[in-house]
Amino acid sequence: MVVFVSLVGCGAHSLGAFLGDAAAPAPSRTPVEDAELLRVQARARYIVEAERAAIRATDVLMESKDVDLSPARMQMHVTLPHEGAWYGLFGRVDDAGTFIPAYALKAPHEEPEWMELIPVDTLPVDFSPVARAVKTAKQITVETFGRTSVNPVVVREASGDITVYTLQGTRDPKRFFYGGDFRFRFAPDGRTLREQVKLHPSVIAVDVAPITEDASRMDAHLHQHFKGPLETELALLMLYPELTSLAVGHVDTAVTYVLFPDGSISVVTEDNPATTRDLLSDGTFAPAPDAAKPPEPEASHEQAP
Repeated sequence: MVVFVSLVGCGAHSLGAFLGDAAAPAPSRTPVEDAELLRVQARARYIVEAERAAIRATDVLMESKDVDLSPARMQMHVTLPHEGAWYGLFGRVDDAGTFIPAYALKAPHEEPEWMELIPVDTLPVDFSPVARAVKTAKQITVETFGRTSVNPVVVREASGDITVYTLQGTRDPKRFFYGGDFRFRFAPDGRTLREQVKLHPSVIAVDVAPITEDASRMDAHLHQHFKGPLETELALLMLYPELTSLAVGHVDTAVTYVLFPDGSISVVTEDNPATTRDLLSDGTFAPAPDAAKPPEPEASHEQAP
């Protein structure tokens, strides 16, 4: 078996830090909490579902007849779930911050591939707050990374806040762009930006052309600011399973997180690489290996008087 490995660094960092510096402190061997891995997995699955719903909505619209796709009407798109359905919205935000939908599509939440056009006047709510948040998030992402193809993913938090992830988009089926992503958090009105986190500082084109049957591929990536894996990393691997796996670590830790296309995560520590902590694709953790059993006491050879 041939293994392809590509190393991707998150941010500029000295080579000495990657190779180990004599003066550097001992790396941490403490993995992130199980709750954080579960959060990453759940959010990654949501991102994947939202991306697939958005792709289907776009395909259905492009295949439709008698639609006006002029840039003046089609300045943005938003895809999000609402009351048991996925909505794909295309339109623009006017100067007052009101979303003007040009086209709307709807699908059952469990079956986003059933997207179909619906009249915009049947939309159940005003999606302006979400559209305002997406518009701001996309503008910041384009200004930061210089690419206009940006895919937004919207999450309505339990608090009412709006989280927007921005991913680098592409229409090339043989290539995707790693990095160049943000996580934003807005107030419920979609106007007040409460948090802006750059998840990766650069954009890297990755070839996803299938490799030979007798080969596998693992990409490796080092973080500077995040101790564990990110939801966008796991989501992209799930969207592009040709990558096979992605190993994520931190420059100052001795813990590696291996991500897989089914959404599972293996936690490997440097001092015990043969034993992993595995978060399975169903959201449960694999049982820990049995601890070594203490030696049984030797049988007594004393004879009764």
